[in-house]
Amino acid sequence: MTNSQKVIKAVTPAASRCPETASQAGKRSESDGKKETGAPRPWGKLSALPRRVLIFGGAAVALVLLLIVFLFFGSPRKEAPPKAPLKAAALLPGVVLERPIEQPTPPLRKAMTPEEDERPTIQSIRFHLPQPTRMDTLKAEVVTAAYADPSRITYTYVWKVNNRIVEGAMGDTVNLSTFKKRDLVTVTVTPYDGEKAGFPVDSPVTIIYGIPPSLDLQAPRETKKVGEPLELQLVSLHPDSDGITFSLEAPLVPGMSIDNHAGKITWIIPPNQKGTIRFGAAVEDTDKTKVTKTFDITIE
Repeated sequence: MTNSQKVIKAVTPAASRCPETASQAGKRSESDGKKETGAPRPWGKLSALPRRVLIFGGAAVALVLLLIVFLFFGSPRKEAPPKAPLKAAALLPGVVLERPIEQPTPPLRKAMTPEEDERPTIQSIRFHLPQPTRMDTLKAEVVTAAYADPSRITYTYVWKVNNRIVEGAMGDTVNLSTFKKRDLVTVTVTPYDGEKAGFPVDSPVTIIYGIPPSLDLQAPRETKKVGEPLELQLVSLHPDSDGITFSLEAPLVPGMSIDNHAGKITWIIPPNQKGTIRFGAAVEDTDKTKVTKTFDITIE
């Protein structure tokens, strides 16, 4: 009993002397326990880094962002190729175009006044000879469109040869004897209804053809007999050709021959050959104009 009481006396005065210190110590230990068990703070670590590291890190991030922006906006961009024009093959089946693709739109035709609508109009002009020569007279045949009174319409003609006006040719005909082969002939016709003139119209161009060669036979004066040689001569006039060529054509006679340049025919009359013999011959000029005829000779 004496020992235990001594111990209590020794502890109690220490607790009574510092009551505030003990309570503070308990609170400090309790707060320290909470700090050890709580989660760590990341900004606490960043704030602990040196200031120089933070400055250089931010500058590096900004530099990378600037480089990305420059590469994105500064790189050249490829322009899209122009669209190809629409082709007829790309259209859906059954689609019909009013005009061909890739062609300009035709200009709008100016509306005619009532006075212009009443003017006489020529529909066509044609020549009555398709292949005129220097020996011909060329005539222009005019066809007029429907008009109120066709009997009142008159015409004026302007003839041209090689684009030069022919003096003295005032009517619907022109004499070609003064011109040459291969000259070009046209005529411009203007219709009139009294003093009211219509629109002038140009004819198609026609060419003056060469005069075709003629072909005749010079028969022997004496009648030939069986077994005798027979000589015949072809003659031709060719004013528009420098040369001509002769030939034999159907009906052909066996044994008959010809000199193509001179036109001389040679034939030995065979036995039992009497009566009328018919053969064909032709002449061709340098323009490839060919004239063919059939001739008869009598054998006694």
